[in-house]
Amino acid sequence: MVLLTRSPYRCPGDHSVIHHACAELLTHWERPVEEHVARTSLGETYVLTTGPAAAPPIVVLAGGDLPAAGLRMLADQFGVQRRVVLVDIPGLPGASAGSRPDSRIHAVYGHWLVEVLDALGVDRVPVIGLGWSASVAAAVEDPDRIEKLVLAAPLGLVPRVRWNRVLVPGLQWRNEPNLENTERYLRALAGHGYEPDDQTLRWSCRVGAYCTSLTNMPRLDRSMVRRWRGRSVDVIVGERDPLVQVESLHKVADDMGASFTSVSEAGHLLAVEAPELLAATASPSAAEN
Repeated sequence: MVLLTRSPYRCPGDHSVIHHACAELLTHWERPVEEHVARTSLGETYVLTTGPAAAPPIVVLAGGDLPAAGLRMLADQFGVQRRVVLVDIPGLPGASAGSRPDSRIHAVYGHWLVEVLDALGVDRVPVIGLGWSASVAAAVEDPDRIEKLVLAAPLGLVPRVRWNRVLVPGLQWRNEPNLENTERYLRALAGHGYEPDDQTLRWSCRVGAYCTSLTNMPRLDRSMVRRWRGRSVDVIVGERDPLVQVESLHKVADDMGASFTSVSEAGHLLAVEAPELLAATASPSAAEN
């Protein structure tokens, strides 16, 4: 039995504000989208799909910074070549259920991901894990279900940087999540020259006001990391990512036998800072070129 006792929300009812914010983000999409709810052992899982129904699918796991509905820039990069499936992880800010496992977190999420793939009706599929969802993707119960794994700005693989440029702006954002403090926080989180758009700014304001921090989430066990040796894995990180120990991550990528890319001048928000690179890397054919 899974004990669902931890919530990403500060108070009862806050989930409704975040769900409404996700619906607002969807109004800015130009491409047609379809919304679905998958029933899983972690409760309702929100799934957003876009692109031709007959195109091969690719799964993107939202990682807490932006929900599925906020990943429009990344989804647009696939054009008509892919059916893009964007998933909100239960227990992270988004439109899925609001509780996460109290124990054995990665084992439970690894089983959940297989349930999602079953609900989608896919045997093998490329998967992009963003932020903390990268460790969820790497923890999948059956690695054979993932055709290619892309871990972007991954959290949960190496220790976080304890003292970084986000620390003070992040505290200000949590304590008083107005537009000014939110913009300062996002600029610190991203790389050089990043300009948050209005939709991202307003979404992050709500996260600061209504959601708890993910800083205490556990790291993935090294044995789960080593399972990926010999498989198609890419690790991508911004060279200016303030949260990730880039050199330590490079060593983990070597341990996995993964391709490692450090994106010049980029920070932690790769889905909006380098969406073209993520989309190109996630294509299985990229490994063949």
